[in-house]
Amino acid sequence: MKNNFILFVLFGLVSSVLPFSALASTQQDLQQADRQATVVSVKKVDIATNYAYDIGFQLGCTLYVARYKSAYDYVPPQGLAPKSSVNVRVEKHWLHVFLAPDRDLEMRIVSMSGSGNDCHENSVASSTEPLPAGTILPVSLNSTIRSDKSQIGDKISAKLMQDVPLGSNGVSLPKGSMIFGHVVEVARQGRGSDESTISIRFDQVWFRDRTIAVTTNLRALASVAAVSATQTPKTGNENPSDWNLVLIGGDQTAYGQGGLVVQGGSEVVGESTGQGTLAYPTPDLGTECRSTVGGNTRPQAFWVFSSHACGVYWYGDLKILHSGRTEPLGEITLTSAGKLAEIGKGSGMLLRVDSVGDKAAAQATIPAQAPTQ
Repeated sequence: MKNNFILFVLFGLVSSVLPFSALASTQQDLQQADRQATVVSVKKVDIATNYAYDIGFQLGCTLYVARYKSAYDYVPPQGLAPKSSVNVRVEKHWLHVFLAPDRDLEMRIVSMSGSGNDCHENSVASSTEPLPAGTILPVSLNSTIRSDKSQIGDKISAKLMQDVPLGSNGVSLPKGSMIFGHVVEVARQGRGSDESTISIRFDQVWFRDRTIAVTTNLRALASVAAVSATQTPKTGNENPSDWNLVLIGGDQTAYGQGGLVVQGGSEVVGESTGQGTLAYPTPDLGTECRSTVGGNTRPQAFWVFSSHACGVYWYGDLKILHSGRTEPLGEITLTSAGKLAEIGKGSGMLLRVDSVGDKAAAQATIPAQAPTQ
């Protein structure tokens, strides 16, 4: 009897800790995401060295003041002037600031404060702004998903790899934003199936310090090797400005022609932004992929993919069985004739937004009880 009482107490303690652990994990994911901030102030600090500045960064409704110190520069680095926009990541007491080209500044946070009710109200209002239907989200998967190990309900996430323009007013979803989802179903070969399959759903986007519900489908998937291959120049000399990089799907980024993206060696279909390709989607003959969706005629962010990229690249016999465009909406199913269906960490994806808000939220449900496999 005594032993049963002890087990009951221990079970209660574990049950009470688990929700807090899940919350802490989610908060950590969001805290470590790269987000867009605005520099609001630059103030020289009178300390032992002449090279210290306190720089204010407005990130959503929070004002961070971080200290920049250098043994060489009398002024803050270029790109940290007031009103400039930068990508940052908050990690406990540190602020990481990302400056071109590929420069990462680590600055200690000296103060942090809210910006008042007005900012909060504006943020809540702006969080309801939808991502327009047809918006393409180029992402990199944050963890490996396997049909033999992943479980129904497992959380998954992906990181946005390029700023995504959302409208004519200059609003964008910044590089580093997080897209969340979960595993819907898994099936292994030999357990009532001739194939191995895995179904996933990406249904939340971290946008302006809020998560919003979305319904997305899968336009293209590429292995880590395929993503890596886009960084190897196919033509040109030792000067990077003369390189031609071949994107996933066959388009080329011709830096010798001002960073234009060309198709078939001549037709210009987009341009490079430094983070990736910005182009108009084009349908590939014989595929289901569409060009314009929902009247969205703006250029889309394709990262390392071609404007007509569609389907699976460099993944053996892995195929898209269901892209999520039709019922069940938003449910992406991948299948393999082998014993394992696997999507590796770092794989590139082109997700496309179909709907946002209440309609999308209705699709973002996890089964109350996961069926056994």
